[in-house]
Amino acid sequence: MSRTKRAAVAAVVVALGATGCGQSDNGAVAGTGAPVSASPRPTGTGPMTKDIARNDLDTAAADAGAPESEPAFAGTNDDAPAGSLRACGVMYKWFGTEDAPADMARFDKMVDELRERDWRQSGDRRERRYDSGVVHEAVVVLKQRGWTTVVEYMEMTHGGDITMNSFDTACAKKNL
Repeated sequence: MSRTKRAAVAAVVVALGATGCGQSDNGAVAGTGAPVSASPRPTGTGPMTKDIARNDLDTAAADAGAPESEPAFAGTNDDAPAGSLRACGVMYKWFGTEDAPADMARFDKMVDELRERDWRQSGDRRERRYDSGVVHEAVVVLKQRGWTTVVEYMEMTHGGDITMNSFDTACAKKNL
């Protein structure tokens, strides 16, 4: 199994284990004033689709000032066989650099941007810190209308990385 496939499977397993299967979090409609690039639908309405999830990830990253997803990861699930775990979701990945780091501030901004798109946090934010108190790993799980998004930050020597994995929870549960 490739590194990309393992990362997607791990995110699904972590999210399902952290939040439980079959739970939904419809939450209240987001506050006033959605960002210009928000998903092209009224918040909290209609069926959630892979295209909407992809748009939410991409626009949340763009509005947070992050670059487009790494090409090798953006289309990770595009060629997935129907009925497979990979066919259940979409992914965004950014490897930061020293000049443009993927840091905690950007991670927090991406999570906030997803909240503006009516994604609601499920469970507690998990962090790992060095003895100095600096966060080197963080994970937030968000849900919306039967979909789960796992946002992960990892500090790396090259500038950190941020991953957003979004998947249809019922589809993932069937294919685990």
